[in-house]
Parts: sequence; C-alpha cells; structure tokens
Amino acid sequence: NAAAVPFSDHKGDFAAGYSMWTPSGVTSNILNVAGAYNIKQKIGITAGFSYGMNPAYDIYDPSGVKKGQFKPSDMHVKVGVGYRFLPSLSLGINLGYASSALAEGASYGSLDADVFLMARFDGFKVAAGVSDLGSGVKSAAGTKFPLPTAGALGVGYESRFAEVHSIDAQVDAEYYFAGGFGASLGATYTYDNIVSVRAGYRYGGQSVLPSFISFGAGLHFNGAQIDVAYLLGNSSIANTLAVSLGYCF
Repeated sequence: NAAAVPFSDHKGDFAAGYSMWTPSGVTSNILNVAGAYNIKQKIGITAGFSYGMNPAYDIYDPSGVKKGQFKPSDMHVKVGVGYRFLPSLSLGINLGYASSALAEGASYGSLDADVFLMARFDGFKVAAGVSDLGSGVKSAAGTKFPLPTAGALGVGYESRFAEVHSIDAQVDAEYYFAGGFGASLGATYTYDNIVSVRAGYRYGGQSVLPSFISFGAGLHFNGAQIDVAYLLGNSSIANTLAVSLGYCF
C-alpha cells in the first residue's frame, strides 16, 4: 500500500525475500525484491518485483517421444506512489504487470492497478480501496478470466507501553468482484525495537487465497532486519516458509 509510506518514520526501506511454497508437497520457489522511499513524509515511492520458479515437467511430441522439459514461471512487477495531502490522510496508487508461463506457447500477461486511501491518527490506521484492477486474461481457447479485483478495508492499532514494549494489531477484509470473501487478523509484539513475534489467521472461504494460520518472528538491529514466517492449514499452502532480509534508515 503506497499510501502508507508517507506515514513511515523511515526515509528508506528495502528488502529481499525468499518463499518456499509447498502446494501438496510440490515445492515452488518465489523470490521477491521491494523498496520504498519516503520524501519528507509527504510523498512515498515504491517498487517491487516477484519471480516464481515452479517444478519442471516432461514434454512430449505428438508421437509420444520425450523432447525435453518445461519449467513454468510467474512474474509480477509493480511501482507505486503515495501522496499525503492532509496531515492524517494519504492516497496511494500502484501500477503493475503480471505474467505466467504455463507451457510452451502458453504465456499470459495482464496489467493491474491498486488505489487506496489511508488515514492515521492517535495510534489507529484505516485503509480502504480497490486492489488488482485491470484487464482480464484470455486463454488459448479464447476464454477470458477476470483478475481477482477486490474492494478492501483494513483497520489497525499500534500501542507502545513501558518504553520497550509495543503491540501492533490489524484486521482486514476483502470482497472479490467475481465472487468470494476473505478476512484476516494478526498481531505483532516487539521488544525494545529489536525482537518481534507475530501470529495471524486468514479466512479464505471461496476467495482466491485459502484459509491458513501464520507464525513469524523478526530481529532488527541498527536498521538491518531479518524476518521469518511459516504457514499452516490448507493443504495447498501448508508448510510454506518465507524469509526476508531488509534494511531501513
């Protein structure tokens, strides 16, 4: 959410991550790189890149002779800008391009965009907008599939007490225009801005993402940070592990 960047206490925030996604025991590897730059807590610039590498499979010619292997891949690149036009209110817009190569001669791409408003006051933060607006994807057979466009609303609260303890709790929900509803809640406890522990739950229902539970931890020191998350629950996403390294200033 680019609208969140102008509210950050940091001038720059950059990270690289690796996810080992394990749907039904078949491991896919996902690499992510992202960054945000905060200009005088007025304008936020964001950029992100994600690349998914899926397991290879054998391909055969019409006579049944093996002619090699194909390795499916996915890619998503996005840039955004946020503008804080009032002390407690900002607007963020992201523009992106996603592509997926499923087989030889079967590669698909689509443009997408997000638009969000965000308000922050007295420890509370509220965000509302629309995500994944854009053109649909047409299959080789000519069937057109819509993007998972959704209206989203999120509410969070952050509190610091006894000087070294802080808690950040958030809940959000999204309604998919093509049908389906999802909701998530999570909380982070941080000690002395150094060690963090996290837990969350997502209800997927009939939405794009299934239901799952997440656990995580982080270590931050002198701007450097390492974060780890592990997912449990639905068989299509269970045992997923994500690790990221970042730096902020």
